Amino acid sequence: MKKIKALCYTKGHFGKNIREILNTDNKNLYSMGRYPTKIVKEDLPEYYIEFSSRTIWYMTGYLKTAGVVDIEYEATKINHLFKDDYLYISYKEKLKSCQNRWGSKDYMNYDICICGNSIVPILLYIEKYSDFNIDKIKDKIYGKIKWFKENCENEYNQFFANKDTDIFQYYKDKMVNNQLY
Repeated sequence: MKKIKALCYTKGHFGKNIREILNTDNKNLYSMGRYPTKIVKEDLPEYYIEFSSRTIWYMTGYLKTAGVVDIEYEATKINHLFKDDYLYISYKEKLKSCQNRWGSKDYMNYDICICGNSIVPILLYIEKYSDFNIDKIKDKIYGKIKWFKENCENEYNQFFANKDTDIFQYYKDKMVNNQLY
């Protein structure tokens, strides 16, 4: 039996240059985008979710969603839905907020940070596989959707085909139909 310990596995790994990714066609995964393993996608337990995020330079990743202790969501109010929003995940302790050097809210003790359209599916998996109530995060996301609809109507209508849509149901439907990526 293979030891599956990492919080995140990737198809491919980071190179030495900024934004360089290598070996993305290799069937063996890399632990945390750095360390080669003999693990393949099929070895991962069901609580690992496939995702894509700028934080791993859009390589395909697999994130552990069991054992989450704390999460926080920070929305960026701009003309796209989740691209610059961040989900901070801690597997060890409650998150501690701080101010970064630009005066914005940040978190100092997160284990994984995700941005982009994978945020909602990851939250749905966390809700299923961790003993963690995501209601406060859902409320923040509903607030972002409301803001997005009111301030970026054209983009909202493109994303949701001119319909009022529950974002969590939207992603649940995409997950059931294997249409996430």
